[in-house]
Amino acid sequence: MRIISGHLGSRRLKSPPETIYLRPTTDMVRESLFNMLSNRISFSGITAADLFCGTGSFGFECISRGAESCVFVDKNTGYALSNGEMLGVKDKCIFIKSDAIKFLSDVTENKFNIIFADPPYIYEKYEKLIEAASKYDTLFVLEHKSGERFASHREKILLQKKHGITEITIFDFRKNKNDEE
Repeated sequence: MRIISGHLGSRRLKSPPETIYLRPTTDMVRESLFNMLSNRISFSGITAADLFCGTGSFGFECISRGAESCVFVDKNTGYALSNGEMLGVKDKCIFIKSDAIKFLSDVTENKFNIIFADPPYIYEKYEKLIEAASKYDTLFVLEHKSGERFASHREKILLQKKHGITEITIFDFRKNKNDEE
């Protein structure tokens, strides 16, 4: 797994040994996602959140492309922390050990330009996660198993893109979309 573009481009990330429980976002899916996002927002100076961060690949890709900072949230942030140190960008990172929904519910500031979530495919709280993210003035990127359909906030879906067994759904919860476009 590597950073695709920006000042950290081509740098490799440390990954955990493969297990049946982990499903890192492939370079191809991440590249496609960032191509879609780059047509909609500028990463320069934004703040990001990487939920279920694992290795932190989404957050580090944002930082590489100019994001001011990223909050990495997971029940185990060890790999993301290690990658932040290895990449020399730890000063732009905040690492929080927490459940994603609890984190979104506990944060009092509406400070994220983009929130990315990549829960396990067996995740059963998609609707609660989407509801928690909808409270923010943000783009919310949800990576999930293909075929998942969401009852809430369907009118806020900006884009859906399928990549084999993976699908990306982007929700636009921004209040004033023209600020970033």
